[in-house]
Amino acid sequence: MKFGKTLHDQIIQEWRFYAVDYKALKQTLKAGEASDNQDEFFTLFEQSKMKLDKFYSDKEKWATEYIHVLEERVQKLKETAAAAPNSGDDSSLSSRDSFASVDDAMDKNLEDVISTASPTGAMDLSRHMTRVNSDLKDEYRRVGKSEHFNAFIYAIKSLRTFERELTLLLEFLDLNKTAFSKILKKFDKRTGSAIRQEKLAELEDTHSYLEGNVFTELKESVTKMIDEADSLKPRLPEGWAERKVYTIGCFDLFHRGHQNVLMSLREFGYFIVAGIHDDESYFKLKNKYTIDNLETRMANVKPFVDQLFVIPSTEPLTYVQCMVSEQDIETGSCCYARGDDMLQFPGRPWIESVMPVHFVPRTESCSSTLLRTIYHADSKELRAKAAFAKTRYDGKPIDEDGNVLKLKC
Repeated sequence: MKFGKTLHDQIIQEWRFYAVDYKALKQTLKAGEASDNQDEFFTLFEQSKMKLDKFYSDKEKWATEYIHVLEERVQKLKETAAAAPNSGDDSSLSSRDSFASVDDAMDKNLEDVISTASPTGAMDLSRHMTRVNSDLKDEYRRVGKSEHFNAFIYAIKSLRTFERELTLLLEFLDLNKTAFSKILKKFDKRTGSAIRQEKLAELEDTHSYLEGNVFTELKESVTKMIDEADSLKPRLPEGWAERKVYTIGCFDLFHRGHQNVLMSLREFGYFIVAGIHDDESYFKLKNKYTIDNLETRMANVKPFVDQLFVIPSTEPLTYVQCMVSEQDIETGSCCYARGDDMLQFPGRPWIESVMPVHFVPRTESCSSTLLRTIYHADSKELRAKAAFAKTRYDGKPIDEDGNVLKLKC
């Protein structure tokens, strides 16, 4: 595989704008006499260096500041974990040992019911199981709302997302370092010059960050914090890991933020069921067309979920109600989870009345609006402005006045 394709395929779409423009640089060497295009080549070369500089500067600033947010979340987790055994919020009550009393009572009563020759035995068994299921559902809700559990979810999800982000950044830097080296080698070959080593030496001086030392150190710290957070995970009720987890989204311009949320849903159960809005309902909801059609969006989401259903309406409640079985509701073997960027999501009152609702933190500086503006705005100026703009809490690019930058539908 040629390196140009490798560079394009291995860099996530969100960051392609900031990478070395290897394709354009290579084209200048193919157009006519390469020696006649040296000025154009080095103009593009310097532009690539500047874009990379700006990207790295922003990412390093964000990462070195965000690590302190994560430290605070781990500290909060430690405090809530320490307080839990002595408070009404005690997540340890949901442990196997503490929950054994419920299991023992269920077994004893079940034996009594089965050994009874009364024709009402089946009815008694049904009532007993209903009572047990009710107790279990109450326990799921209590644990899900506990301060200890939520501190854990916000700490561990943020830490794992940040670790993946640092891994991607290190890969990004390494690919760009290779791109500079390879394109300079091609330049020497095409022009008969010998400036590659000189230019690489300059890069080592001006772009030493390509070695990734800062991100490597941060990643080592985060790995230790993940181990600490994992050790403070609250014990969960029997059956928690066997639940179905429901969620809904549009998933246009599928990005790492979508991936991170979907992967985090495994903290709440083993079987993920996602609803996805069709193209028409997407337009009605957002007053803009999708970039990716329904089939593409479904193909992007399916590897991260176990079951996928389409919602052809702006009101998803009817479709969720049809997907959730009465048995799952009765036994408490289902829950709903999503990112915390929309707390009052459509259908929440009914959903919360039949199953626990959980939220996970969104991925920083990442949104479909940002990608749409950078890669699909008609104005080249707007694209560049969005690429290096500040972002809001939900990842959308904003101008100096706090207004969202976006292309008009």
